[in-house]
Amino acid sequence: MNKLSKIIISSIAAVGIVGASVGAYIAANYTKERTFGETETYAVETNGEPLRVAVISDLQLPDTMDKNTHQYKSFESTLTMLKNKGMDALIIGGDFTDCGTKKAWGTFKEIYNNVMADAQKPIPMYIMGNHDYWLPEFFNCFEIPMPAKLQNRFTEYTGESVYSHKVINGYHFICWSSSDGSYDKSYANKEAVRAELDRAVADDPEKPVFVITHINPYDTAYGSDEWGNEDIYDVLKDYPQAVSISGHSHYSLIDERSIWQKEFTAFTTQSLDYIELESGKYNGSVPMDAYGNSIADKLPGCIYMSIEPDKVTVERLENTGNAFKEPWVLEAPFDKPVKYTAERAKTNKAPVLDSELSVKISDITDVNENPQKMISFAAGSDDDFVHSYKLEFLDENEKLLEFEEVDYSNNVVLYNSNGEKTTGKGNPKMISEVLYFSDYVLGLANMSETAELRLPNNLPDNAEYVVITAIDSWGAESNSVTCKLGE
Repeated sequence: MNKLSKIIISSIAAVGIVGASVGAYIAANYTKERTFGETETYAVETNGEPLRVAVISDLQLPDTMDKNTHQYKSFESTLTMLKNKGMDALIIGGDFTDCGTKKAWGTFKEIYNNVMADAQKPIPMYIMGNHDYWLPEFFNCFEIPMPAKLQNRFTEYTGESVYSHKVINGYHFICWSSSDGSYDKSYANKEAVRAELDRAVADDPEKPVFVITHINPYDTAYGSDEWGNEDIYDVLKDYPQAVSISGHSHYSLIDERSIWQKEFTAFTTQSLDYIELESGKYNGSVPMDAYGNSIADKLPGCIYMSIEPDKVTVERLENTGNAFKEPWVLEAPFDKPVKYTAERAKTNKAPVLDSELSVKISDITDVNENPQKMISFAAGSDDDFVHSYKLEFLDENEKLLEFEEVDYSNNVVLYNSNGEKTTGKGNPKMISEVLYFSDYVLGLANMSETAELRLPNNLPDNAEYVVITAIDSWGAESNSVTCKLGE
């Protein structure tokens, strides 16, 4: 279940029992109030080596014991890689399950026990995600998703508390689950978390304090503007030595904006299921190629931290163990986070397109056997990577053309009076440009030398030219090149 289904999920009903919709997480009044218990302290013998902490998130194991699902294989392969690499502790940042059924939790336990059967078990640091509070439609599971029950289920299958504070070799890790399956107000126990942070800082103000949440602190790392939580940010902004580790957004670790420093440090974990990116691109926030094949589930990602007194090295890894890119390195003093700030954009170089660029238009068939048009041209270059492309269309006099916005299935997109997309009554919007994600989510080594993009089927008949611009992850635009269509 795609996390974009939250609107549908939040209205799942138990019609046959109560005669009305009960929502995916019921009311918070049904949740037994929980808080942090006693701090657990661990001493790990590292033989002079760094403390090794692996981080995964958003497994989203489905309601099945089928070993052939993408999610099963992704978790199994990633956990196996991390076991072989060696880890002293394992953080799982929520969304263990797609919907928190016993069968999905049983799959988690099966994979974990099988992979780790002959290995030293890492110290677990687990939290619940919004999906772990959800259940399928009532008649598919015959359960009502009350938060207290699903918190108990989390503890039953993981052996962990919903909230925990662990100290490993003097480093504090605060596991801050949401209190229910909603987004905006699910981190209401802020004073309890502040108390845990105060204890950690009092213990050693010069060490980083790791805070694990499922949802991102709002408007920090890449994706948190659309998927972040203001309550988390409100707490962490007062603790400069805090290092926020969060999942939920599924945004790619390849993008350097996935780490952020200002009042504190925050980075995202990507996902073991699929990559999701910002809205507004024609080939979708869960990107597809020109033929309609998903390219978002090809590269599961995780984090591997090596913690030392003077630095924390954050490796970004594929499930094979290969690095996406060079690691991030958090450096002491940890209460002065200044390395990965927005200032990085000032030294960024814009992408470049070949000034002699030409295009090819091809007839293709998508995965649903529908005829489509594809435009191909030499991919742009960048000092990092081309994140996206912008296409504009001109008439024979090189005047910019407008046309109705359509989705990737060529349905006209409708907007309500508030300017929001709607599936009900609404009005179309005229656009003059089409934006696309590049194929970078496949991994930088796998990016094609040729950009292949599906064209909307409602381009004006008098479109004679296309203007192509490459855009990098910081929003810097390349030189724009005008090409004759069909040549």
